[in-house]
Amino acid sequence: MRAVRCVFTVLALLAAALSPALQAVEAPAAAFVTLGQTDAGEQFALARVVIEQAGADCPALEPTGGGQARPMTARRNPDPRHFGVTVCEAVYPTHGSRLRVAGSSVRLPAVPAEVSRLVVLGDTGCEPAYQDGCNASAWPFAELADSAAEPTSALVPDLVVHVGDYNYRGTPGEIEIKRPGEPARKVQVYDAGDNAPGATCKLSGPYYGQNSVGSRSPDAWPPWQQDFFMPARRLLLSAPWIFARGNHELCSRAGPGYFYLLDPGSDLVPGSGGQLACPPAEAAEPLVFRRPYRIDLGELAVVVLDSANACDQGDLHQGHFDAQFARVRSLVRAASAEQAIWLLTHRPLWGVNKPEDDTPQSDLDASGKYLVIDKTLQTAYAREPLPKPVRLVLSGHMHRFQAIAFEPLGELPSQLIVGNGGVDLDANYPEEPFAVDIGEATAVGFGLSRFGYLDIALHGRGWSGRLLNPAGNPLARCGSARTGPTGVCEPAGN
Repeated sequence: MRAVRCVFTVLALLAAALSPALQAVEAPAAAFVTLGQTDAGEQFALARVVIEQAGADCPALEPTGGGQARPMTARRNPDPRHFGVTVCEAVYPTHGSRLRVAGSSVRLPAVPAEVSRLVVLGDTGCEPAYQDGCNASAWPFAELADSAAEPTSALVPDLVVHVGDYNYRGTPGEIEIKRPGEPARKVQVYDAGDNAPGATCKLSGPYYGQNSVGSRSPDAWPPWQQDFFMPARRLLLSAPWIFARGNHELCSRAGPGYFYLLDPGSDLVPGSGGQLACPPAEAAEPLVFRRPYRIDLGELAVVVLDSANACDQGDLHQGHFDAQFARVRSLVRAASAEQAIWLLTHRPLWGVNKPEDDTPQSDLDASGKYLVIDKTLQTAYAREPLPKPVRLVLSGHMHRFQAIAFEPLGELPSQLIVGNGGVDLDANYPEEPFAVDIGEATAVGFGLSRFGYLDIALHGRGWSGRLLNPAGNPLARCGSARTGPTGVCEPAGN
């Protein structure tokens, strides 16, 4: 009889081991904590766990020191055919305690009351155009992420900030559309001006996206997993994250995955905007503009602006962004006077770039040599001036690192562009340190076309930072108190 019981016990254990739901809990595809704010100004954190099976049961979260478990709830899957995963979430404590995913060894990070160190990176996905493929030498995002997550390094982040563009492998600029009774045809994907004439940002034909009817390249889980979740696995568990939305997360591209996986809106949190979803690509205006919000972490306040649909030139959706900056204005006004206020936006508020052939003279600097983007955001910023000084703007979009400060110092916020997290780098432009007149101010700075991430330490309302390469060696040194011909940053060799 004892032998029979042993056989049944073994069979039960085998059955449990072979259960897809249990296997998914034991090895979730991803787990992380993201931060948000309600319309009433209340801070919240959400734990997310991605299970490699659509329609899977969600695990619970257990306190690491024992206690009552928290159930997780499945988010609405936008397309189970192409997203064969279940994204589970639960409201997460913001008082420094940690929870683990039940039935696994995964421990989620604590949310600190204050931040002393943070990691900033962006434009991290792998472009299919890489000649050497997505190996470590051509695409070092995994090495950068592991370096930033290394607990024995000098940097132990309290916070990770991603400035947007997570998925390039799955977001081609040109797709093939095949609808019943029609021949297949190739079309350009709507990208808020990036695939339209630069000076107008207007498309000559109808709106097309990867998720249009008949698209042979819809947004899907595998590119998200390959481009972001696998290489960032350790860094996702190192600290809470703030995710900015890039133009590769437009609804015409990987927007469905972004709002399913990363966006902080949740039906579990009243006032967070709820879980957003992309409208059908054939809708009259198939666009989503996430409402700006502010994250307060002690002496640091980060205002997050969704600039995915902004246009680097022209005035596409200008009215939307005027309204967005009116909201940013109110968020800045409501921040504490003791806080350093930073603005997080994928597209830079100011970025010095090479003019295109059709760039209007009005979009160039006074010398006529440089194109200063993003005109849409600059116009909105001028129309809705901020009531308190914003000390720093963190962005990506330009596939390089660029640091800009304004003279006289303090008149305008410094701008750091950290778009060198893995995507195929653009040639550095201008090649040398620059001084460019923008309006009544002079922008000084420099750029680098080298892969890296930014390590920032906070000192009260000031900050210092290093741009680090995949090996953790400094490429540039930065600081809010720095002055000189290259502004708030200088090359590490100087």
